[in-house]
Amino acid sequence: MRGGPYAPPHLQQMKLCTSDIPTNAIAGQRMDIAVADFMHSHMLPFSLTECPKFLKVLETAKSLGTGYLPPDRRKMSGPLLDVLYDTNKEEMIKNLLLEAKIFGVTIFGDGATITNIPLMNILAASPNNPFALLEIVDCTDQMAKGGKKDATYLAGIVRPLIRWLETRAKSNIVDLIMFDGASNVQLAARIVARYHPRITVCHGAEHVISLFFSDVYNKV
Repeated sequence: MRGGPYAPPHLQQMKLCTSDIPTNAIAGQRMDIAVADFMHSHMLPFSLTECPKFLKVLETAKSLGTGYLPPDRRKMSGPLLDVLYDTNKEEMIKNLLLEAKIFGVTIFGDGATITNIPLMNILAASPNNPFALLEIVDCTDQMAKGGKKDATYLAGIVRPLIRWLETRAKSNIVDLIMFDGASNVQLAARIVARYHPRITVCHGAEHVISLFFSDVYNKV
């Protein structure tokens, strides 16, 4: 059994050497050592033991029999990851569209380059969900073909997402688009607004403010 007495040394559980443990506390003490050993061995933050999700794992484990085996890495990275993604995305969109017919939905986002990969993040906000992630678009193919993240390309990313949201809501709910002051994204928003006349385009100032304070702290 993994972690048992015949496991390789690096997989064996560390032990607490003391004889001062009350008999009725042995099970709890063993669990403490198992948790502490796991956290220390994998260099996980100690505060993880206070996380509600970790406590949920322990609560669920209490009802399991001895025949349970945890999912292996293939199940974790495949079926379980897909199910968690689909479930959480559905819940996220459900909250986003709650009361959206009354208060509307705002589309916002920004570009990002992570490890030389050009990305475009598109999010949406409503009173019941201020940061619903709609899409992270990998623009590598567009750039590899000699294209740019220009207004037409960005508008082509945003418009299908708006159509998808409004089809789900069975109503025209998107009424505001907020991007930073970059000319390409501002023009992209105006292009989208031509196809959806109810949409107002705003200049999001948070990026400019962030750059301002960056200059203040780094240069002044």
